[in-house]
Amino acid sequence: MARTPSFSLRLADKWLILIAVTLGMFMSLMDSTVVNVAIPQMQMAFNAGVQDVQWIVTIYMLTQAAVIPTAPYLLARFGAKRAYVWTLTAFLVGSVLCGLAWDLPSLVFFRFIQGVGGGVLLPMVMTILYQTFEPEERGSATSAMGLALMVAPAAGPVVGGYLVSQFGWPWAFFINIPIGLVALFIAQRVLQQTASEGQTQFDRAGFLTIASGSALLLFGVSTFRADGNILQNLVPMLVGFVLIGTFVMIELWKVRHEQQALLDLRRFQDRTFALSSVAHFSVSFGRFGIMFLLPIYLQNLRGQTALESGGIQSAQAIATLAVLPISGRLADRFGARPVVITGLMVLVSGTFLMTTLGLDTSMVMIVGILILLGSAAALLQQIPVSAMSRIGKDERQAVANGSTLLTVLHATAAPMGVATLSSIVQIRGQQYLATLATSDVPAAFSESQSTLLAMHESFFLAAVLVIVALVAMIFVPKRQPHTLTPTQEAEVIVESSLV
Repeated sequence: MARTPSFSLRLADKWLILIAVTLGMFMSLMDSTVVNVAIPQMQMAFNAGVQDVQWIVTIYMLTQAAVIPTAPYLLARFGAKRAYVWTLTAFLVGSVLCGLAWDLPSLVFFRFIQGVGGGVLLPMVMTILYQTFEPEERGSATSAMGLALMVAPAAGPVVGGYLVSQFGWPWAFFINIPIGLVALFIAQRVLQQTASEGQTQFDRAGFLTIASGSALLLFGVSTFRADGNILQNLVPMLVGFVLIGTFVMIELWKVRHEQQALLDLRRFQDRTFALSSVAHFSVSFGRFGIMFLLPIYLQNLRGQTALESGGIQSAQAIATLAVLPISGRLADRFGARPVVITGLMVLVSGTFLMTTLGLDTSMVMIVGILILLGSAAALLQQIPVSAMSRIGKDERQAVANGSTLLTVLHATAAPMGVATLSSIVQIRGQQYLATLATSDVPAAFSESQSTLLAMHESFFLAAVLVIVALVAMIFVPKRQPHTLTPTQEAEVIVESSLV
């Protein structure tokens, strides 16, 4: 039986491992925001239309969703250290190639390579964290990681905007090199190689169905347009649902016949994991859709510059950074469930307030709403902790499967939230504009007002999803009475304190 890293690690080594995996995640998260800043320059450099240049973002997102389920197999087959180092290296190689791309097709292909590394990187980071830290330490470790990761989306637009404006769009990718090299150096020094499970077989049928199903589903959602062919959008979505359903049947059949499955879906039989997963999906869907629409509201409707918009949105990141340490300590002491429920109530309030935004809402009011959203985000960092709380740190494969399932849910929900909420703004905005065009309202005001009304509907949908998450977390089992052995009690603390 392979030894779990935490058995022989000193506390200092544990935190060095946390630094190594946090840097890898930090690099991946910041890359997405930096690339978005560089899109206009890429469009001019390659003389490409919006529909063509969007594939720079879409191909990366689709690739991530497709390869994430392979993480448990890679961890079992090659061990945590080797798998993480190889994955991080693939992301770095893809970043270098993207910066050297000579045309749009080559850049899209290199983004595919980068997405392979970035997609597998996400669940591996959480798996290594849960294998390294004891149950009673996971809440603090998760908050420490979250504290660093919240800096990434805040720093990305500023750092990326400076580098791209000064040195050109390739630096949207070259920026990953120094961060990745430091992460690789620390990982090589402190990660302990766990023995590979040589008998592990790769579930090809499961991989093909979930990869193609996820890709088609996300493709159908991301290309949905009001003036497009509805059948052209629905067909890939329906085929995607069928393939995902086929994947579920294949995995359950393999488990019943004691064959190696790509993902052990039996984890959803655990009520705590299942309900926490519903909350995780709903929150990711709503929050990322809101984050996409916020800069559009500030810049397009309120006339703020990119720098002014970034300064206003920094209130959200600052609130998250302030509340995150408190969130981790509360989760370790009282359990994740009450912390998450509190965060969801704050998020519901903030999201509903966004439906009241107008074209003349004071900036003080907007900053106040962003502080609510940022505080909620810090408390909701403990949702994965709640979901994983019934899994012991010694259950390496269960940890890998659980963290991968959560990452798959997040990787699917986030882009779907962006695509769905932006589609609502586009479709309903056009309908509102047609109605206002028949009145005596000035054309410029009509366009802004129609977009704002459509945004209100998107924010309302996000609020409804947060309410769904709140209901799910209310039904998550509470912490058990203190009649357990010390080992069992530690596992229950994890169950209640990791969201």
